[in-house]
Amino acid sequence: MNDQSGTLLSRKSGEIRMTLLGVGSSVSLVRELVRYALTNWDYPRAAIDDSVLVASEIVTNAVRAARGRPIRVRIAVQDGAPLLECWDPDPELPRPREAGPDAMDGRGLAIIGAYAKDAGVRPSATGVGKVFWALMPL
Repeated sequence: MNDQSGTLLSRKSGEIRMTLLGVGSSVSLVRELVRYALTNWDYPRAAIDDSVLVASEIVTNAVRAARGRPIRVRIAVQDGAPLLECWDPDPELPRPREAGPDAMDGRGLAIIGAYAKDAGVRPSATGVGKVFWALMPL
């Protein structure tokens, strides 16, 4: 992800990029964007559903970190598998939290770890913020 703003939609290249505000409504927009992209790229329903869930968790973390500032999402194909990325301007890394049985949050990183083939965080290419990514299984 080169962390540049703008939107690029190309099914040929298997990539979608979008810059959004780090607000709660962006999470549902990204869920629909992932569903749209992976459906058009002919992924099976289970892969789409799992990717929507993981993208939702990644973007929720970014929204919390950005607090109304821009975030950038990239949905791509890497070695045939869905790759989900989200940049936010906060350099602080997400940390696992203990979530009690009745907690409404605190499970995002565990969910990502359970569904993604591989996931991680890297510094932004621009030196500002971080990119959280998840490579989904085929």
